[in-house]
Amino acid sequence: MSKTVLIIEDEIVLQDVYKLVLTHKGYVVHTANNGIEGVSLMKKIKPDLVLLDLFMPLMGGKDFLRNIDMHDYPNAKIIVCTNLSDRETEAEVLSLGAHKFILKSSMTPADLVQLASDTVGDPVG
Repeated sequence: MSKTVLIIEDEIVLQDVYKLVLTHKGYVVHTANNGIEGVSLMKKIKPDLVLLDLFMPLMGGKDFLRNIDMHDYPNAKIIVCTNLSDRETEAEVLSLGAHKFILKSSMTPADLVQLASDTVGDPVG
């Protein structure tokens, strides 16, 4: 069964690039434009990996983390992808259940594939 990735990102171009790169490598990818859509999809698809932006309209990444119970998703790994380089924010999102905090401005497509593979394994497995 293929690994499932949920991308919660309001920048459509970035969302499309992430989806294209990960789909090409064999991951099943779903997208949401904000945290509200993300919570709904999280319940429906129970993804292996969530790539979560912090700043989005309607519901941002921190509120998304506050609105899901990680006990309902024991296999999900959440990676916060943001351009905010701030130790306090990093500590906060990690305490809310995120597994990693990375700067999206420094992430290449190859880095994205490696990150997904390191976090949840190969796409089919």
